[in-house]
Amino acid sequence: MLQRFALRARRVEAHSLAADKQRLMAWARGTIQVTFEAESGKAAMSWDLPDEEALDSLAARCRPFLLNGDPVYHAKVTNALGFFIQNAPDALKQDHQKIREGWRPLDPGDRRVIGYESRTGLVTGALGDLVTDKELAYAWLYGDLVHADDGAEDRVHGHDIDARFQAGAFLIANVAFRAIGTLNFLRHLQREGYTGLEEDVFTERVIARPRRDLTLARFATAPVGTPVAALEALLDGVTAHPDAGDSDAEATDTESSLG
Repeated sequence: MLQRFALRARRVEAHSLAADKQRLMAWARGTIQVTFEAESGKAAMSWDLPDEEALDSLAARCRPFLLNGDPVYHAKVTNALGFFIQNAPDALKQDHQKIREGWRPLDPGDRRVIGYESRTGLVTGALGDLVTDKELAYAWLYGDLVHADDGAEDRVHGHDIDARFQAGAFLIANVAFRAIGTLNFLRHLQREGYTGLEEDVFTERVIARPRRDLTLARFATAPVGTPVAALEALLDGVTAHPDAGDSDAEATDTESSLG
């Protein structure tokens, strides 16, 4: 479980939106800018939010931490961490407890708000019902992003996609922040000898390359429609290229049948 968590959390850590830790922290805090014009008496609020497509990507990497059926669900991970530090100093146990408590308000089953509540309506009409940031965020996650939940908009009482996205950014930034913090705690436990995980869990590549190059040790060509068995027979009779073993790239036997 901790191995899977480390690999998934490292994918979050490597995401472009997590590269600037200060901006990630600002999104996680829900930082608001308020302007006021003394002459006109007008005031305005604004939020600096991530690019939507980039947040979609980060949300996909973060979502397993919020699913109680997933092996890397945050409560399962923090429980596993607790097992390894049963005999650790109190200071380490206190850090672990803070991590556990930091995750709880983000859980869909927890009724607390993360940071704010909102109601909306027409300027000339009555305001709608009060909605929590978490309800808005999950309406974005399941109504706008992952699924097509027809009831999501009804449950947030008139809040539009901008309001839902704003709350979604708030939630996902907090999940990413917690995931990276928990990963760093796990790294500390590993260095102190509490976990004994394989070191490659913390070093192996977790981000796919934008291009894939393979050195072909053997290949054969045949007309379109040639049976697979015939292709395999051709490959069995082909001698490997003499330079194939000298390459650092991955080698493979490749069969191809184009229709």
